Amino acid sequence: MPETSRAMPTTPRPAGLLPAIFVTHRAYLAEGGGGAQWCTREYRRTLQSAGFALEDVVFASRRDLLARLRAKIRPSPEGELHSGAIARAVATRVAEIGARWCFLNNSDAGLLAPRIRALRPELRLVFLSHGVELTDAVNNLRLAPESLPAARRGPGFLSRLLRAEIRQRQALDASVCIAEPDERLEDWLGAPRTLFLPRQVPVDELPHAPLAGRVGCVATLDHGPNRDGLEQLASALTRHSGVTLRLVGGPLSAGRDLARRHPAIDYRGRLDDAALRAEAATWCAFANPIFCAARGASTKVATALGWGLPVFTTPQGARGYRWPAGTLPLAGSAAELAALLAAAATAKDSSDWRARAAAVRATAPTAEESADQLRAFLQSLPS
Repeated sequence: MPETSRAMPTTPRPAGLLPAIFVTHRAYLAEGGGGAQWCTREYRRTLQSAGFALEDVVFASRRDLLARLRAKIRPSPEGELHSGAIARAVATRVAEIGARWCFLNNSDAGLLAPRIRALRPELRLVFLSHGVELTDAVNNLRLAPESLPAARRGPGFLSRLLRAEIRQRQALDASVCIAEPDERLEDWLGAPRTLFLPRQVPVDELPHAPLAGRVGCVATLDHGPNRDGLEQLASALTRHSGVTLRLVGGPLSAGRDLARRHPAIDYRGRLDDAALRAEAATWCAFANPIFCAARGASTKVATALGWGLPVFTTPQGARGYRWPAGTLPLAGSAAELAALLAAAATAKDSSDWRARAAAVRATAPTAEESADQLRAFLQSLPS
């Protein structure tokens, strides 16, 4: 087995649990991390609560000279993976533990589905979506084309990606999604069955010490939807004197550029978990400025709600969450979002906004509720 894929050691399996393969890129199993790591942990918790004993097949991207050249000249939708070797590692592990289920975590694992299906036609293949890859490709091409390598901006790559996404769905038994729009996209790409699991919101309250006029945001700053939203919000905030958007994230060059051009932004750089919690404890509210049909769900919304912060966003930014009417309002424009943030940042008493945030958080499913929903869905699949 090449270094790019490995099966994790077998551990004793509790009685009654179903053996299952969990295929994932190594990066998504890292402690901490961003949305991909958060989503991976949530999927694993839900599958384990649903009665599966997960055996990991972990892979990494190739980094040799040939792989780097191919990525620059003619990138593959699968990335630079030993795709055949990973599929064979899955097939071997299936035979060793007698698994009938295989869960493919995120797009790079999902694109292995046709190869795995060819080796193990009897296996139940379920894609654990973090959002349709094509969505990111189109959004970045439209909103931040300069962030993409030249080889990913042309029609050739988009055509290869679309064909690969369709082939993947033809090999699947089902797709599980983290947002309602992705469920519709999975249907459009040909997934035979789809399930939307609303986002969970683990409680992790901060010791709040909000400072007047201060709101915050955490984001990947060269990602098209994030950057576009921050540009719009920062411009709208200039109408609200005394309100500052404390911005956390990278890359540093993008954050510094945003702060240079927008006086409302106070860029704090990249922060470790402890420093981020200390910073966020001083915020009156959390901003998630998304104004386009973005990929997947904004997992930072769950983080902020778990911290106890009022989150102000848009219908696009709240995708994937249960968001009852009468709780936190959703903004229809950058101007509306700026006005909501300004109201929270200048309020003499924040208890009402915090109570509304708690009401949103209270409607999120528990891991056990998500597990029940997932178990019923999987049991309903045709045999």
